[in-house]
Amino acid sequence: MNTVSGLLIMTALLVLNASFVAAEFSLLALDRARVEAQANQGSRVHRSLLRALQRLTLTMSGCQLGITLSALMLGFVAEPTMARLLTGDDHPTGLSVLLAIFVATVLHLIIGEQVPKYIALAAPESTSRKLVPLLSGYSVLVRPLVRLLNGTANSVVRRFGVEPRDEIDTSRTSEELETLITERASDVLDPEEVSLLTRSLRFSDKTAVDALIPRVDIDALQRATQVSDLITQALDTGRSRFPVFDKDLDDIIGVVHVKSVYRLSPEQRRTTHVSEIMRDILAVPETRKLEEILSDMRKRRTQMAVVIDEHGATSGIITLEDLLEEILGEIKDEYDTDLTESEVENPGSFLVAGRLNFDEVFDATGFRIPEGQYETIAGFVLERLGHLAESGEKVIEEEWTIEVVEVKRRRIITLRVTSS
Repeated sequence: MNTVSGLLIMTALLVLNASFVAAEFSLLALDRARVEAQANQGSRVHRSLLRALQRLTLTMSGCQLGITLSALMLGFVAEPTMARLLTGDDHPTGLSVLLAIFVATVLHLIIGEQVPKYIALAAPESTSRKLVPLLSGYSVLVRPLVRLLNGTANSVVRRFGVEPRDEIDTSRTSEELETLITERASDVLDPEEVSLLTRSLRFSDKTAVDALIPRVDIDALQRATQVSDLITQALDTGRSRFPVFDKDLDDIIGVVHVKSVYRLSPEQRRTTHVSEIMRDILAVPETRKLEEILSDMRKRRTQMAVVIDEHGATSGIITLEDLLEEILGEIKDEYDTDLTESEVENPGSFLVAGRLNFDEVFDATGFRIPEGQYETIAGFVLERLGHLAESGEKVIEEEWTIEVVEVKRRRIITLRVTSS
């Protein structure tokens, strides 16, 4: 074999090796959801890609076999060819052989491995569309050998207690999706749409304690309360549903809706107790996921649940509106006259409710509350102060100043968050 034919064979083997490498990495980097969508729309190329993804271990084994064989053949051809090219001698010396091996190795690593890998990772779909269909014929030829090798490898893997998988897990965690949305969607989506998407992703990780109305804010009725007083309470608070308790708030036994009053005459309203028209109330632990509570409410056809702590006491209540607000943001109606979430006083200064949690404060102000044994910005301030807060007291956290604006019955109602 002369030098020219050797160089031609080397070039062909480098291209072959590069093709297998590019096909392998492009498949690993593919967006499977997009491939499935295009395949469902009738794209033949994407159907071919989807089949390759569905039997990924066999496809990868085929690529690895191709890479190994082409690399071995390249080494067999490259060493004498490069030695003759460098020395012009058909019987090269030991030093020229070492130099030839070094040059051939560099060519293989750069042209046969690194360059195709970077191209495949930068443009996985276009690369796989060109290369993967070409692997179909090759796969048919080597399938028996690949199945044998793959079966042997799977047996070894199982001995380590790992069950092999034929498909790659292409799902992303909610944190990864949130990062993708915030980093890449800003030029495509409105801020409100980005906020909606991030809230939706966070919703699946939240529990009842993240969305409940605290015990101190519960407007409830004792079971012996007359229906006429229910009407008065509804007019005063603007609420339409009230928990009903027996002895105290740790003994909530039902929920009553104002519309239940309509079937009673004025005389009956003065003599009927709310316990007679109440409905059963859903009870959930603090640790129950919000999406599970939403499902429970749909099954029970109710819009309120009482949240119970680990000691069996009432932590608070949670309503369908609270669940929706975790996704959509604050929902205000004609009865929401006070500060319910946050207000912008001026650039860099915000009034926020003390009950807001970490995510809500960050969304409203950009201030990220440090992690700690608290769940709200009010809890953060109390932890830093070390005593019950009074109006005017301040906490400084890096470039942020948090000032207590309003306190009622020892509870922080409103704070001012200011960036310096």
